[in-house]
This record gives sequence, structure tokens and C-alpha cells, in this order.
Amino acid sequence: MTLSLDLKSTRLDALLLPLRSREVPALLAAAQAQWGEMAQAFEGEPLVLDASELPAAEPALNWATLVAGLRGFGLQPVSLLGAEGRLSEADLAAARSAGLSLSEASAPLPAVGTAASANTPAGLTQAVDAPSSRPPCMVIDRPLRSGQQIYARDADLIVLGLVSHGAEVIADGHIHVYGALRGRAIAGAKGDTAARVFAQSFEPELLAIAGTFRTSEKPLPAEVAGKPAMARLDGERLVFEPLKY
Repeated sequence: MTLSLDLKSTRLDALLLPLRSREVPALLAAAQAQWGEMAQAFEGEPLVLDASELPAAEPALNWATLVAGLRGFGLQPVSLLGAEGRLSEADLAAARSAGLSLSEASAPLPAVGTAASANTPAGLTQAVDAPSSRPPCMVIDRPLRSGQQIYARDADLIVLGLVSHGAEVIADGHIHVYGALRGRAIAGAKGDTAARVFAQSFEPELLAIAGTFRTSEKPLPAEVAGKPAMARLDGERLVFEPLKY
């Protein structure tokens, strides 16, 4: 019997990390300051490194040390893009030796993970396909269980029920949860700083707006925790306010 292999097109959801420094110790120190409290929270999520903003000058970047350091946060670096004109042949060879494939993809990518309190050259974004149309709103009329993910591309998202621990809701616009928000909520995923998150019971394990995030490691203010509340950005700071009817 002859073995048959079928190649099928697919899409890989991956986090993307823009690199803005060649100093690996500085990059890893910024990562520790930014993500240290949530070490291993990424649970092996694939990571694409973006070199398009790297300074073109020397020194060469120590890719092996960078990849190993990022794996220490539970990330899995798999690919490098934006290298055209930024990296020497020696740099490219070192990146390949560190296990990174090279990609020329440069589609716009929505932000998901820059901490509010850290001055860092590194922020995380999520790699997704470019939108083809903009629906005004996506409505989910069921509760979301752990492990489920909903992305409202170029739209607001309304969930008519519970968002459980381990579930994730993402929207390029606002997020409304008419129930308890206990999972991850990422609004303004493409960088819309005017996006907001509303919930009937505010209990998120992670909340992000336009790349600024906060995890449950830092307790919410008593006036909003477990209550009808809203989150918005004030500059680079997340602000939480109770909803008053």
C-alpha cells in the first residue's frame, strides 16, 4: 500500500513580537519586567519575531540566547519576518541555526500584549489574516466554555452569556459581555485605543485594550470586581469604572 500525503492550506494563529533592539540582555530584561508575573502563561503559544524595526547597524543579534530566553516564558519562537535589509547573512544564518524559519509576510497585525507599566522595546501582537469586510457587530448567543475562542474581526463583539475561565474573546472594536466575564478579553486588537470592555460581572483573568493588558495577578478595584463594570484606556493606563444604571 502506497502512503499518500495530502497538503492542505491552513492558517496559524501566532503571537508576534516586534524587535526594536539588538541587545538581547535588554530584550529579555524587558520581557521579565513585562511578563515576569505571568511566566509560562503563554503555554507554548507559537511566536513570530519581527525584525522590521531593528536598527540596521551592528552588533549581530544573539538569536540562540533570545530564542532560549523567550522559551523560558512559555513562548515557542518559530519564524522570523521583516528581515529584508535589516539583517546580514551572518544574522540570518544564526537565526536559522536557532530554529527560526524565515518569512517575508508583513501583513498588519492586531496588538494583544504590551504591559501598561513597563518601558520596553518589545510588545506582543497576534498574527491573523487581513480582514476582507467589516461587519458592524458579531453576536454570540451562547455561553463560552474553557478553551473556546471568538474573534470579531473589524467589529464589536457581544456575548449573551458567560465567558468562562479559559475562554477568550477578541474584538477589533468594543466587547460587551451580558454575563460574567471570567476568561480573557482583548478589545481594540488592531490598536483602537477608544475600544472598551463592558461586562455584567467583571472578573477577567486577562483584559487587554489596544495592547495594554492586566492579568488577575493584580486584583481589580473592589468597586468593579464581580460587578457590572467597564474598562477603557486613559493614555497608556487601564481604567476600570462601575456601570451605573
